Amino acid sequence: MKSILSIVFILFGVSAFAQKKDAFLLSANDFDAKLKAKAETAQLVDVRTPAEFASGHIKRAANINFTDDDFEDAAKKKLDKNKPVFLYCFSGKRSADAAGFLRTMGFKEVYDLNGGFAQWTASSKPYVSSNPNTKPIAALTLQNLDDIVRANDVVMINFYTDWCEACKKMTPLLNKVADENKQIKLLKVDSEKNDIIASVFKVEESPTYVIIKKGRRVWSGTGEISEQELKDVLQKLNKL
Repeated sequence: MKSILSIVFILFGVSAFAQKKDAFLLSANDFDAKLKAKAETAQLVDVRTPAEFASGHIKRAANINFTDDDFEDAAKKKLDKNKPVFLYCFSGKRSADAAGFLRTMGFKEVYDLNGGFAQWTASSKPYVSSNPNTKPIAALTLQNLDDIVRANDVVMINFYTDWCEACKKMTPLLNKVADENKQIKLLKVDSEKNDIIASVFKVEESPTYVIIKKGRRVWSGTGEISEQELKDVLQKLNKL
């Protein structure tokens, strides 16, 4: 039976191959080296939200939120098309989209940090923060997910977001169900900080639940659900 990681490779094989050929998509080490080599003209841009930026960012980065409606106007105002631009987000998806957008605007030298700020911190690269008590958490990787699925017969993934009220309401129930069913590995995934994994599972709303049994996706659901509904689902899955 194919593992989750194998399925992911099938879904993203073409994209991954294209990225390997992209000279402007750089690893953390190459991004760091290129940034230093072009220090006099480099324009370093963090395209995450202001809250994410405040929690920790690469030194001297400017914050231009790609999800803001005025991103184009802000880019035109703050960035020089004749100088290299270095972009990063948390895990790489937003910065990839932002890089493509800037190129359509006429920016010709746009570098993108592969794996984003999560990979930067995982590589022990330095960063600054307005909150000294905040430590950025590396994103869950596809390899991490595959390891978890291989090590557990049943994995329940709870995709949530920090701003979602329904997610907060569901947390105690999910914890209770997991405690009562020791064979279930409950995995909580912030879908905004782990957008690549969320896209693999086609997560479109919060909360979203996915149950994987013996490496196979057997159930998914969304929104608030009752304890009895969840127990009924698990009871049916026990018969599979």
